[in-house]
Amino acid sequence: MRTSVSSLPHVQHTASGRSAVNPLEEAIRRLPAGVEFLVVVTWAFGLPVFASIMALGTPGDSAAPVFTNAELLATIIFEVIQLGFLTWFLRIRGWTLEKFGLAFSWRGTAAGVVLLAITYGLVIGAQYIAQIIFDYDLEAAAARAPKVDPDLSMQLVFLVSVVNGIFEELFVAGYIITSLTARRGMWTAINVSVVVRLLYHLYQGPIGIMTVVPMGLLYGYAYSRTRQLWPLMVAHVLLDLVGLAMAK
Repeated sequence: MRTSVSSLPHVQHTASGRSAVNPLEEAIRRLPAGVEFLVVVTWAFGLPVFASIMALGTPGDSAAPVFTNAELLATIIFEVIQLGFLTWFLRIRGWTLEKFGLAFSWRGTAAGVVLLAITYGLVIGAQYIAQIIFDYDLEAAAARAPKVDPDLSMQLVFLVSVVNGIFEELFVAGYIITSLTARRGMWTAINVSVVVRLLYHLYQGPIGIMTVVPMGLLYGYAYSRTRQLWPLMVAHVLLDLVGLAMAK
């Protein structure tokens, strides 16, 4: 389908018939790639990273964080607002769903289920290595992991799993890896993605680290090789859904 000039969002027609460029959108288009990267990563993950790091400053014997209905609802609202701004910003910058590699397919859905199974295998392997080889106390680590309110609403569990899975993979994998691969190479892009993913999960303690690092490496490599984001989203949504539902 062809697009007429009058339909372009950044063009406005004056009374004299001449077109005027929206100055804000034009300024956004002119931003260097590095500034775009800083805006997106800071806007998407800045506050969660800050809160996660601050959680490290709490005493070691303090109670583990608890997921409540209020916290799940706050997460949904926060990520929907973030997604709205970043969608607007990146559309102006020329990003499309095709550039992210995001498209629904049943084959991609099945690949997401397989990816989930591999994720569980890697996490179990990481915990086994930590316990057997390094003699790490997994029971103590589990005590520091987040807990779930027994009165958690399953409707909110489903909604937050969907919103969070889509939001995180869109930016921590889709955006970061796509943005950095051409300039810095595949493994640098994957490693930066893993570091960012780890930073906003630090509040989960050692168990979170043993989950997030192998998961981030797996998802980053799978995305870099296939350029398909949908399987990552499916796997992440199911991982959150199963984790919250089983812990309830």
